[in-house]
Formats: sequence, structure tokens, C-alpha cells
Amino acid sequence: MARYRCPKVLVPGLAAVALLLAAPAAAPAVKAPSLASSAQYKAFVEYVKKLDGLAAQPTSTEQKNTYEAKLTAKKTAAAHKADALFKRASEEAQAEADEKAKEQVEGVRSREDQALEALHIETNQKLDRAEASFHLKFERIATGHKNREKALKAQIAGLRAKKAAAAPGTPKAQIQERIEKVSGEVTANRADEKEKRKALKGAVSKQREQIKSAAEGKETEIGEAAEATVKKIDKHWNKQYVEKKAALNSTRENRLGYLEQKLEQGRADIAAMPATG
Repeated sequence: MARYRCPKVLVPGLAAVALLLAAPAAAPAVKAPSLASSAQYKAFVEYVKKLDGLAAQPTSTEQKNTYEAKLTAKKTAAAHKADALFKRASEEAQAEADEKAKEQVEGVRSREDQALEALHIETNQKLDRAEASFHLKFERIATGHKNREKALKAQIAGLRAKKAAAAPGTPKAQIQERIEKVSGEVTANRADEKEKRKALKGAVSKQREQIKSAAEGKETEIGEAAEATVKKIDKHWNKQYVEKKAALNSTRENRLGYLEQKLEQGRADIAAMPATG
């Protein structure tokens, strides 16, 4: 008898795998360093501090232009660093969200495989029981008809013996009629056995198909439940990433705003420097 095989369903709940979403782990902190720890930021802030110390010192227009150019260059470098750190932190947040999603999806797929394997075993056990029941019933039919035919043939043999010893004429004819009747019962017994075997095979085939159909239905449910859970996982971690990126961008904008303030402070210091000559 062919064994039932449960193909792997790589699609879209399983109550067990859905538990993975019950308490999703928080996204780990990103590894990108802070802007304040960067050389560009420190150089810009230190330069503004320097200009603040020179605000009362008489300075030529040429020197002021040099201060302005350096101030702008250092602010630009610090702003570029802030953008670069934002990009790096965003990529790290995306990678970490993807890794968490992958880890949970692997757990879902593992449980899906376990559920399919359990279904595979259960289905084969049902098919084995159906097969065993079929053979038992088949043997009963075969044995019952075999014993009946044996008894009918023994009856025919006895009638033939009686016919041989019977007086000619009506007695022999009557016994012959009985022999022919019993012979008809033998033929009918064989036809009945054939019909019962056919009906039994049909019933067993139908039972097998019902078992397989039910298994396929459960298999589809398992696959769809797993896929639905996978979609929830993807949605959850995508939301985590979007929220983290928004927070990072807010921090970036605050940093850029602070740099702009420091730039204006530096420019004000340069403007406050008394002109020479």
C-alpha cells in the first residue's frame, strides 16, 4: 500500500507559532556612535569656542573671511557626519529588525514542519488501520464463501452417490434436480463473493481518499496559519524599524538644528570682532 506523503507547504494560525508574537523582543540598541563623540563634531564645537574667545579681538576683514570659511567647512563636515551616522544607524536598525524577524520566522517554519510531520504520521497510521481492516474483512469474505462452497460440493457429492444407488426413473431425476439446484447455489456463492469483494474494495478506496482529503485539508490549514503568522511577524518588525528610523531621524534633525545654532553663534562672534585699521 502506498504511503501518504505530506509535502512541505511554503506559504502563508497555528496557535503554537502565534505565541511567538505574544511578547516580541524589543529591538536592540543600534551600534552607531553618537555625533558628540565624532572628530567632526568636536572640531566644530571647539572652533566655535575659539571664535567666542576671539570675539573682542581686532581682526582684519581677510581674517574674518578665513574664520567664516573654516567655520562653514567644519559645520558642513559635522552635518555630513550626522547624516552618515543616521544612515548607518538606520541600516543597523533594519538589519537587526530583519534578524529578529528571520529568527521568529524560522521558529514558525520549524513548528510548521513539526505539525506537518505529526499529520504525516497520523495519516499513515489511519491508512494502515484501514488497510488492516480491509485485509481482515477480505479474509472473512473469502473464508466464509470458501467454507460454503466446500459444504455445497460435499452436498453434491452425497447427492451423486445417492443418485448412483437410486432406482432408474423418477428417483434419479429428482436427485438430479437437487444436484443442479445445489450447483446453482455454488455459482451464486461465487458471484456473491465477487460482488462483496468489489464492494469492499470500493469502500476501502473511498475511505482512503477521505483520509487523504482530510489530511490535505489540515495540511492547507497548517500552511495558511503559518503564513499568517509570518506576515504578522514581518509587519511587527517592519513597524519596529519604521518607528526606530523615525526616532533616529528626529535625533538627526535635532543635532542639525544644534549645529545650525552653533554656526550662527560662530558667525555672531566673527561679526562682533572689531575691525582693524
